[in-house]
Amino acid sequence: MPRKQANGMGTIVQRKDGRYHAAVYVYTPTGERVRKYVYGKTWQEVHDKRIELLDNNRKGIPSVTSSMKLTDYLDYWLREVARHELRTKTFSDYEALASHYIRPHLGAKRLNALGVGDVRTFLRKVSTQPGRKGRKLSPRTVQYIHAVLRSALQHAVREELIGRNVAKLVSAPSSEEHEVAPMEPRHARRLIEHAQQHWLCALWLVYLATGLRRGEALGLAWSDVNLATGELRVRRTVQRVKGDIVFGEPKTARSRRTLHLPEICVHALKQHRETVAERSLPAQRNPHPHQPADLIFVTRTDRVIDPRSVNRAFGTLLKQAGLEHVRVHDLRHTCATFLKMQGATDREVMEQLGHSSIGVTMNIYAHVLDDTKREMSTRMNQFLGGD
Repeated sequence: MPRKQANGMGTIVQRKDGRYHAAVYVYTPTGERVRKYVYGKTWQEVHDKRIELLDNNRKGIPSVTSSMKLTDYLDYWLREVARHELRTKTFSDYEALASHYIRPHLGAKRLNALGVGDVRTFLRKVSTQPGRKGRKLSPRTVQYIHAVLRSALQHAVREELIGRNVAKLVSAPSSEEHEVAPMEPRHARRLIEHAQQHWLCALWLVYLATGLRRGEALGLAWSDVNLATGELRVRRTVQRVKGDIVFGEPKTARSRRTLHLPEICVHALKQHRETVAERSLPAQRNPHPHQPADLIFVTRTDRVIDPRSVNRAFGTLLKQAGLEHVRVHDLRHTCATFLKMQGATDREVMEQLGHSSIGVTMNIYAHVLDDTKREMSTRMNQFLGGD
């Protein structure tokens, strides 16, 4: 028997399959008043869901429905879900991809009417037509677009707005793995030689010796480093988001890690502290409002260094050293490769780089593993008395 409810509360009814459901009138993001059904295994579960919807009505917060347009659902998902679950840079990327690609092609579709064919046609179009900047999108970018749509629809499945995630049923185009380009040891030593005269010598050495990501090194503060023991803690990162410098959490839980600096880095950091003091222009001090007071790598005006400036400075240093162009990120790959060459295990490399899993490490550095396997084969051949 349905329980007697107050006016406007709706009635909770038990279905033939044993589950319960109730209907409540809610307001959508477009201002419409529509009926929304909630479901649950118990009366109490449905009652709690119903109260939440009614509470949203009282607060003027719109609720989502299965018949709303995808563009409206994306507004809700980005604002109420993705913004709170994703890192700032990732959220910014998701927002841009949804705005530039998903909305123009699929935004007018009803959430509950979106089909596998719609998604397949959409991915084919963005794969073949010019992108926002007039160039064909890379397969990797199309994969990201697909991932954004898949994540949004998966949340709709969890909220029981739709029965299946049609984006999961369509494969994104495959892309070639980016080839890792570590520096050769002799080139790395040449880089270190020329870096000795550069005011950011300590930064280049930290990248090369620890494998920190670009933003992780820029986010280091003196309180994160113990120069007596060589201990270094990764606690924040620096990124450029929509033209602004943003301090945020490390990329993954494993990215928040403690490392140990080689003596060459400790010495360079001590020198760097003196260099910063000599270069400082106290009268023009202009630190970023959110940066730590004791940030290590700062400009003359005590402001965090823009990640783009690091790229430019590194490019100039490579030219002066007569070396081929590589990215700052390739110093991270170089560090990992050198560690493997010196006998570090996959797990040790994973923990040093802060990868989320050992699978990521093994996929990226498969070329190093191949070399190791060949060496193992050679040693076994010698052990067994082969030529």
